[in-house]
Amino acid sequence: MQLTSIKGFKHKNVLTITGNNGELIRKIDLIPGNEYIVNPLNPNKLKNRDRKVILVELVNDKKGIYGKVKYLDTFRHGKVEINDLDIIV
Repeated sequence: MQLTSIKGFKHKNVLTITGNNGELIRKIDLIPGNEYIVNPLNPNKLKNRDRKVILVELVNDKKGIYGKVKYLDTFRHGKVEINDLDIIV
């Protein structure tokens, strides 16, 4: 089981995903307006994989925390789980 935590600061949020034994899997600074890539940790999750996006804002609803994004290939808006966002290398 993975543990996801978000810490909010003045101009950014820090997403931290840790594994079962406490090892760090992913740590990302989520800043609205920056570019990210959709890279789910689950290898079977293929929807929107490897698409580049711009983070518009973070939304907290009853299903969880999602990121409102703008896809760079179609310039359409959408929602992605924040666990699926990764930095562009």
